[in-house]
Amino acid sequence: MVSDAFALTSATELIHDVAQVPLGVSLLFMALLVAMILCLALEEKLHAKKSVIVGLFAVVSLFLGAAFDLLPFGSVMVGGHEIDLPVYVPAINWNVIAIILGSSLFVDVTSRSGLFTWIAIKLTRASAGDPLKLLVYYGVMTVVFSAVLNNVTAMIIVGSLTGVSLKRLGRDNLLLGFLIVEGLLTNVGGLLTLISSVPNIIVGTTAGISFIRFFVVAGPFVLVATVVTLWMGARIFNIRRLATPEEREKSMRLVLGFDERDGIESKAFFWFGAVMLIAFIAVIATASVLPLIRDLGMGYVAITFGVIMLLRFKAVADKFYQAIDWDLLGFFAALFVVINVMEHALVL
Repeated sequence: MVSDAFALTSATELIHDVAQVPLGVSLLFMALLVAMILCLALEEKLHAKKSVIVGLFAVVSLFLGAAFDLLPFGSVMVGGHEIDLPVYVPAINWNVIAIILGSSLFVDVTSRSGLFTWIAIKLTRASAGDPLKLLVYYGVMTVVFSAVLNNVTAMIIVGSLTGVSLKRLGRDNLLLGFLIVEGLLTNVGGLLTLISSVPNIIVGTTAGISFIRFFVVAGPFVLVATVVTLWMGARIFNIRRLATPEEREKSMRLVLGFDERDGIESKAFFWFGAVMLIAFIAVIATASVLPLIRDLGMGYVAITFGVIMLLRFKAVADKFYQAIDWDLLGFFAALFVVINVMEHALVL
């Protein structure tokens, strides 16, 4: 609500200030924005994290914004109450930050249950070791995992199992093809849901798109892209079905050596993780219509489920905090501040 009130106030002030911001000032801030983009492009050469780069430009932007009297200092009215906040606090979309933070915690803890590895090995056994079936199953699994996990986590799970599976099956020559197809499909799966990737979260929350609406619109595109990617990957890397009964029997014996229970340390936590994952997706999908939840937002849902999962490791929760991508969170918080200043400078 604070962000909405601030946005409404900012929009009103922008309309009022259109004729009051000199062109030279807008050009100065435009140069600042271009410089930030160039520095991000040269991140590796500068030996600096993107959060530090954008954080520096946020500090400079705020200082210049204050110097040129562009920023709306003072109190904002929220629910009939006057709240005094630093100008950069309401500039940040805290719902986006909460979704990224909560989802990261939830996925990291849930993956410790062995649930995702269990699913992957089940599909491996179902393929009977047939390379083409394995490609299709792993491809679909990559898309699904990328839709609910972040791309890196999905690729680590699927990619590591791919390497082990193909080695056991004596099909090491197909590994590069499998990994390239899976790498492409992590991006395809990242288009599927509102929580698949950070751009989806930003676009969806800013535009007020519900989880279901996002899925329904993106689904057909993801389906077509998945089918085409699998078809082209199979052709380009010559991944074919097993030709003879002897080959199929041998492969079947090999995949039966996989045990889906290997990654499960606690059956109780495994089933708890499975139930919580289903509940998380269900609540996120219906967050726009659930009483109270629709007012609290998806950020609240993500944080809540993250905290619930942390109860399993409450004594060592700090280890999961260390695994959070704080650079990403810092980057987006600072980026929101920079963009807000650019809006007041009429750069955008």
